[in-house]
Amino acid sequence: MTRPAAPHNIDRLNIALIAVSMLLAVRWPFETLLLAYAVLGPLHYMTEISWLHDRNYFLPRRRDVWPLLIGGLALILALIVIAGAGAGRDTLHRAVGNGALFALFSFALVMVLTPSWPKRLLALTLLIPGCLWLARSAGFADSLAGYIPTVIHVYVFTGLFMLLGWLRRPSRDSAGALAVYLLCPLLCWLAPLGFSASASAWAERSFVGTLGPINELILGDAGLTLDPSQLVEHPVSILVTRVLALAYLYHYLNWFSKVEVIGWARISPTRAGAILSLWIGAVALYFHNYLLGFTVLLMLSFMHVVLEFPLNHRSFRDISSHLRSKLASSPDAHPGH
Repeated sequence: MTRPAAPHNIDRLNIALIAVSMLLAVRWPFETLLLAYAVLGPLHYMTEISWLHDRNYFLPRRRDVWPLLIGGLALILALIVIAGAGAGRDTLHRAVGNGALFALFSFALVMVLTPSWPKRLLALTLLIPGCLWLARSAGFADSLAGYIPTVIHVYVFTGLFMLLGWLRRPSRDSAGALAVYLLCPLLCWLAPLGFSASASAWAERSFVGTLGPINELILGDAGLTLDPSQLVEHPVSILVTRVLALAYLYHYLNWFSKVEVIGWARISPTRAGAILSLWIGAVALYFHNYLLGFTVLLMLSFMHVVLEFPLNHRSFRDISSHLRSKLASSPDAHPGH
């Protein structure tokens, strides 16, 4: 029987994974981002959903996940319909798309806090007007709705999970992993542009219309509007892509490094075979036509973000609890002692 990997070994492995991700992101920003998303992304979605399912999605009861499932699928379908609308499309997207996403994220917190459906429904009646009001804030709401399933999910939440790991098991290695994680995006940004190879023809074709809108969102918030064809050439867009490539690649590698958490050996042969078959099919689809693969897998990608919302909220609560405990036990908290 093999012994579980020691926490400090996992932390050292993650420091190495962050460094490798940064080097690849700096050298080949567009290819690294696109390949990480196409090859590691689908396997991450499937294995994480499987893992969440076995843990009741971190809700009081497994069946509690149905509002998130139905709400997430309805949101995707609504956005597809809105995308084909004519006049008023932006207003509809803001009211329906952004408002529904904020409501899903908020309602996941309510379900974590109470198992009582009367209390949940009461909270929902209060949440919906607030979320719709927030969704009317054109600039802020559009940006927040764009960042939740992308930058916030892959970088911020990953960082919070690492912070929680350090709070649970304080060590130099876990603190070092967190410090490297925070430092590497800055290094990606500051490294000379000459370190990055020009995007290949495949990357140019694949980037626009798939992951390119993330760059457009970030650059737009910074006051820089580019034509989609400029996204693989503009210096600032290249720097943004470096950081995104690091964030996405390490997000996936961090997940797969958690061998004991995922419990690969505990996955049934039937489920493992289904995951493996679907993953091979997804990767083949991406390599056949990246835009087609992106479109077909988009719902799975989005749903794994939504299904993780309860875990995100539990992590916020655990971080707050650990910080309060540390503050309460610190010498400064007991000046009379």
